[in-house]
Amino acid sequence: MTSTSTPNRSTKTTLSRRTFMAASGIGVAGAVTGLGTRLAFAAPGSPDTGDTLVVVNLRGGADGLSIAPPYGYQSYRQLRPTIAVDPPGGANGALPLTAGSSNGNAVFPSGMDGVVGLHPAFKPLYDALWSEGKLAVVPACGQTESRTRSHFEATTNLEAGSANGVVGGGWLGRMLNVQNTGGAIPGVTISTRSDMLRGGAGAIEVPNLGSFGLNWFRREEEATAALQTMYSGADSVSAEGRNVLAVMDRIAAIDSERRPGYPDTGLGGRLSELASMLKADLGVHAAAVETGGWDHHNNHGPVGNGRFHDNATELADALAAFANDTNGLEEITVVVTTEFGRTINENGSRGTDHGRAATFLAMGGGVQGGVFGDDYPDEIKDDPDYGDLTVMTDFRKPISELIMNRAGVDNMGVVFPTYEGQGTLGLTR
Repeated sequence: MTSTSTPNRSTKTTLSRRTFMAASGIGVAGAVTGLGTRLAFAAPGSPDTGDTLVVVNLRGGADGLSIAPPYGYQSYRQLRPTIAVDPPGGANGALPLTAGSSNGNAVFPSGMDGVVGLHPAFKPLYDALWSEGKLAVVPACGQTESRTRSHFEATTNLEAGSANGVVGGGWLGRMLNVQNTGGAIPGVTISTRSDMLRGGAGAIEVPNLGSFGLNWFRREEEATAALQTMYSGADSVSAEGRNVLAVMDRIAAIDSERRPGYPDTGLGGRLSELASMLKADLGVHAAAVETGGWDHHNNHGPVGNGRFHDNATELADALAAFANDTNGLEEITVVVTTEFGRTINENGSRGTDHGRAATFLAMGGGVQGGVFGDDYPDEIKDDPDYGDLTVMTDFRKPISELIMNRAGVDNMGVVFPTYEGQGTLGLTR
């Protein structure tokens, strides 16, 4: 923005709405940090239309065989001599996913009682949610429409909900449009990278609560006053502008300081800010949160050490704090996704390379705890052509069930237009 278009004492009274719109590029929304390209905010408040759906994406391709290790398979430990997770019972053994370990609160509709465990770094989630039957694990889950090993392509497919390039926007944005809650901020991305909410009416990006506000102006208070004058009329553009300014005021009033109990990590800060927004009653019904660094080609590390342990600890600590801060995830459903899994065998750098099937997680007060999936491989073996764990459950199947039963949206033909799968897994109450 040049100095000629920056409001100051000499231009404040002469800046017209048309001048401002042209200068800002996309209207008043463009002058606010992170607001999306659709200027479609509603008045504050929204009807109760089910859970808030929070998607936490592990960018880089998280290793599903470490998140949910199949410790009972001897071949798994043979193919991963230094990074395999030991069976339950040892100092660094897997956390057992069995009916007994959940006090009888977990279910295993596909017979996977004791087939896989949970990485020991996830103990905060295990203690807080698994024992109460609020944590669902979906191993061997991933994309069935594509075998790409490209981060870019796989992430695009994941966010669009399809490998078909003609599908527009993100699946979470399409869900919002079908849901049509009318909330002040129905969708929020706590990141600048995710396209899951792209195309969603009223969805915004908030890279950082502390810096959210008017951009491009040397004197923010005077710019705000000028905008209030511009949008004081009775026409629809003025009404829309006043709604945006009202939303800005409400976001500005939110305390951006890290909430008690959250770890001092990037993901901890993002989930803390999301919890603050949810508590501000802005009508948020969908949220996308990103966390990176899961591309462990080297230094994956044994249990208790290395990059995977560090990432998993950050994830577990942040999600456990978020659950505690939101009344045990009552009226909130969290889904943990990733673009693809890793190869079954470890490589020469004590890491893993790009693979296919991953492990997805779901948690919340309305989630039925347990281990779910259409099936699980009978053998963990190094495929000579791909070295991948086979995708047994399309990632859209568990997400569709959560959307229908917890978010109150049943038009899956709009949300996932290329998905033709049938049935449900039983992972909601």
